[in-house]
Amino acid sequence: MSAQEPYERRPLRGALFGCGMISEYHLRAWARIPEVQIVALGNRTVEKAERRRREFCPGAAVYGSLTELLERERPDLVDILSAPEAHEEHCRQAAEAGAAVICQKPLAADWDAALRVAEVLSAPGVVAAVHENHRYRPWFRRVLEAHRSGLLGRVRFLRIEHFNATSPAEPYKLTSPTGVWLEYGSHLVDMMRALLGEPTRVLAQGYRVSRSIAGESLVAAQYQLDGATASIEVGWKESALTQGSLLAIGDEGEAWFEGTMTRCGATRFRLVHRQSVVLDETRDAMADYNESFYLLEREFIDALKGAATITQTPAEHLATLRAVFAAYRSMESGTLVPV
Repeated sequence: MSAQEPYERRPLRGALFGCGMISEYHLRAWARIPEVQIVALGNRTVEKAERRRREFCPGAAVYGSLTELLERERPDLVDILSAPEAHEEHCRQAAEAGAAVICQKPLAADWDAALRVAEVLSAPGVVAAVHENHRYRPWFRRVLEAHRSGLLGRVRFLRIEHFNATSPAEPYKLTSPTGVWLEYGSHLVDMMRALLGEPTRVLAQGYRVSRSIAGESLVAAQYQLDGATASIEVGWKESALTQGSLLAIGDEGEAWFEGTMTRCGATRFRLVHRQSVVLDETRDAMADYNESFYLLEREFIDALKGAATITQTPAEHLATLRAVFAAYRSMESGTLVPV
């Protein structure tokens, strides 16, 4: 850690490296946390960092390399939003500079690289989290709460789906040999694990339905768990419609979310206990989206101050990736495989 003065008596000096599309939402969340001051932005294409500086933190310095940023600014924490192929090097640099690290999911584009990144981020003295925020969606936190309270009973069936009408905006996602399953399906796998625990086996099929994506753009995966089944379906389409939902059915009740998992429009969320609808509400997808970024970053800062623990540790994210890459093995073999 950068130890100029205890965290409790000064703002934390934050830096963000990687100023693509998702950086907007990270910066909106950091602006809500008074203990953090974003002092530096970095991006390989400096113009993107300049744009974000003008929008969110006009006093921040701008850099074209993480090396120079770390040397000159000595930040307390670094939010790494570069492409997965760069995470290993960027996480190593930030950790060796003594900064706390939040790394955007996925940790890496393949299992072996993810293990190496997790090892870097789990070294003694390193404080690190993976920015995997879907389980922080406020409506999904209500699902987890309902499950813990016994309102749902034992959940026997879970279905989570999100089919985006468009291809992703980030160029690296268009050319990567892995497609929607790693980049978006991993979010839904993490939600499954948060609710039901660890899967034992998976059967998955992947297809290319989008001409602009090199990797798979439509996946259907069925996971077997202890006493439960989970179906996860995800896609990047070329369409006029985006669809999304979550349905959890237990022996005492159910949770049903309808609408996009991302940023647009109104959604509907219902909780049922036995024969009674105990909650039926319309929600704002954008508000829930923004809130999930804030809640993860807020937890991370509270952990740095000793007031919380980090949920999305490197080890926790590896458990999600283990289930994700098992599904890829199933797609390749056409068979049910162990996780």
